[in-house]
Amino acid sequence: MMSEAANSLEQRQTVEQVFGKFSHFAKVLLDAYAVVDKNGKVVKANQLFAQLTGIKMRQILKTESINELLEFSVNDDVIGIENLLEYESPIRIDEVRGKTNSGAEPKNLILGLYPFFNDEKSEKLGAFLIMRDVTAETNLQDQYKDKAIQSITDPLTGLFTRGYFEEYLTGQVTRMENKAAKDRYPISIVMCDIDFFKKVNDQYGHQAGDYVLKVVAELMRKTFRKTDVCCRYGGEEFLVILPAANFENAGHAANKLRHAVQKAQIVFEETHIPVTISCGVSTINIGQESYEETMARSDAALYEAKRSGRNLVCLHDGDQIIPTDRD
Repeated sequence: MMSEAANSLEQRQTVEQVFGKFSHFAKVLLDAYAVVDKNGKVVKANQLFAQLTGIKMRQILKTESINELLEFSVNDDVIGIENLLEYESPIRIDEVRGKTNSGAEPKNLILGLYPFFNDEKSEKLGAFLIMRDVTAETNLQDQYKDKAIQSITDPLTGLFTRGYFEEYLTGQVTRMENKAAKDRYPISIVMCDIDFFKKVNDQYGHQAGDYVLKVVAELMRKTFRKTDVCCRYGGEEFLVILPAANFENAGHAANKLRHAVQKAQIVFEETHIPVTISCGVSTINIGQESYEETMARSDAALYEAKRSGRNLVCLHDGDQIIPTDRD
């Protein structure tokens, strides 16, 4: 009976023979590659793979499994070579994280896997792995993405800026105007203002005022839908675009935020700061008014909420201003 060592040697020799068919192709590859047998042991690799893992080739070929050299993961879920060898046909997996055991920085990879079989196609012999290191490209994309995000977000609150509000709302309105009336959805605008914010700054200091702005911004993110666009319009004033939200729904969302702010325990440097907000709500009459006219209605409703004692949501339906219940 063939010993386990001899059997393993024969398997590796077979794998290398099969790989020989691809050797001319592998020589011109500009990516790291490794050939593994059916147990995941590396039997062939190029110098780029050694550079990727930070491990010398001699040690690579002595290791029992590629799992000991490189840990693959997607969205923090580890994918072992045993999982990859289950595939019966070639696959490509993007956004793979490759963590080496040499202490090198993790890499961002595009991973290609090509399983190969014996001549009868009855037994899987192993797989050919191609690993493209896209760490530099990913980092560059992240930098551009970060800069793009920074250009449209308020540095203090992290909400969108006034400029982005106007750009996004213009696009939404144009889309609806170009649709048939039956295919349009409503777009509502909520204008919010922190009540007596100047008193907060005067009594507790500007750092406390900045902290209050951050807390209110976070409550807005938690209260409104993911599809809603929350913006800092300036100072203590905020604006929210609510696509596919009618008059009543927008009013309900504004009141939900008002309650959340009123109940929030805002403590800055061991001092509790009571905070309330007032809101004005309106819905755009698509094709009949500009968004600036709708914002003017929200502003008028907000003014009425302040005039009526603050900590209140008022709605402007185009004809009249309607205060909502404070409860």
